[in-house]
Amino acid sequence: MASGLHPLNDTPLVTALKGLTVGGTLFVAGTLTTTSLQYLPSLVLATQQKDAPKTRSYESGRLTPAPTPGQEKELNLTPQAALQGRLDDSAKRAGTGYKIAAMQFSLMSKTSFATTMPLEAITILASGFLAYHYRSIGLGASTWGRWAAVAGLVAGVFPLTGAVMAPMEHKLARMAGEEAQIEPYEDAPPDREMERGNTEMFLMRWNGFNTVRAGLMVVAGGLGMWGLLE
Repeated sequence: MASGLHPLNDTPLVTALKGLTVGGTLFVAGTLTTTSLQYLPSLVLATQQKDAPKTRSYESGRLTPAPTPGQEKELNLTPQAALQGRLDDSAKRAGTGYKIAAMQFSLMSKTSFATTMPLEAITILASGFLAYHYRSIGLGASTWGRWAAVAGLVAGVFPLTGAVMAPMEHKLARMAGEEAQIEPYEDAPPDREMERGNTEMFLMRWNGFNTVRAGLMVVAGGLGMWGLLE
């Protein structure tokens, strides 16, 4: 094998970088795949919760209806319970299923950014160093090019995330109330059906691009595994 002709390939540093690259890509690939196949579909389902019929109460004449004490209790929903995959009856009655979904998504997005982005950056550096190392000791493109491809695939996740997915994340954050909502005029009554539809649409679009990200990481992990076993 090539490693037998070039003992430098088996140094502890190179071995550690190989393991880091393969482990990092497969971990991120698994995280993104789980998000696309399990987590996001449950959020889309949550947005489809409809308002239950409510008796009409006395209104003060304001354009924005003031919630009654009972309704205020219904609207007092905790994201902790939502993160456990449960939407209680009060959430459904209040018609805020889409807001709960947007809150869950925003929290997931922040957590994912803090955990996967640094690992992706480290993986790019590690695989890039491996490509440089193998080329510098005279191995062919079939060896060093594989690690360069891994670095390129992982690097491709960043523009996809920043340019395409991040704007949708901000829109969903506005749906969740975590960012300032743009209102057509003050005291406008909320259009729940429009907000619910937009939340569902943005979640589905984001999930489509996330599936692409997962595919890139799966291919990168496969190439890294091939190089590790060679």
